[in-house]
Amino acid sequence: MKQQPIFRKVATDMFVVQSIWTGGFLGVMLIINIVKSVIAGSQGNEIEGYFSSIFIAGSIYMLVIGLLSIYFLPHYVGNGVTRKDYFMGTVIASIGLSILIPIVTIIVSFLEKFILHFFNIAYKEQTINSVDVGDHIIGEIVQSIIISPHVDPQDNWLLAMGVLSLNIFVYYLLGWLISASFYRFDVIVGIGFILIGINIKMLKDTLLRISLDLPIPGWFSSLDFLPSAFALISILLIILLSIWLIRLMTKRVAIKM
Repeated sequence: MKQQPIFRKVATDMFVVQSIWTGGFLGVMLIINIVKSVIAGSQGNEIEGYFSSIFIAGSIYMLVIGLLSIYFLPHYVGNGVTRKDYFMGTVIASIGLSILIPIVTIIVSFLEKFILHFFNIAYKEQTINSVDVGDHIIGEIVQSIIISPHVDPQDNWLLAMGVLSLNIFVYYLLGWLISASFYRFDVIVGIGFILIGINIKMLKDTLLRISLDLPIPGWFSSLDFLPSAFALISILLIILLSIWLIRLMTKRVAIKM
């Protein structure tokens, strides 16, 4: 019988482990949202939906596990797995995770909507895309780190899932890219990659806003002339560039046991 490729085993292993972490995260967020909903409902206030909560918190969560993904490398290499198999397996696992989270989130959101509608409790109107930071560059950076272009599932649930999947996948890659730079190089270079990661994230958000016909904040606003199709292709190129940089840094990195 033909042996399963090693990178598939790595992908399965990492996906299972990180899915367990993700189940805990989604469960905690659900409990928090239920408590917030009960409090808001008892006070007659509108409720922020589960989808919006995951949209913001999920990005930070994926950044964190992206940062942690580099620490699987010594484990696998120590057990005879090549760096290439580790890299390919991690990419596949991250894609799977970026698909799993939106699916679970949208299912819970529809159940939540049904229950709230039954009790005649209103959703809070989402204003994620209309945050005003003026011309302050610090405000723009903070907004870009915390908030990404958003599509309300009430308007288009399939597009909302796609945008959420894209956002959290990029966060994972940036976390992995930053941690790989610290692992491979010194602190100064690592800090440099943090700045690179911030710019990659801001550029991706700008291109995504262009493709979704949303307002564009100041830093990359000069790109607003780009066609939507070209903006989408540019996002794909940014993702491929990030993956290529990670591959370069993990290809021959010395293993710290």
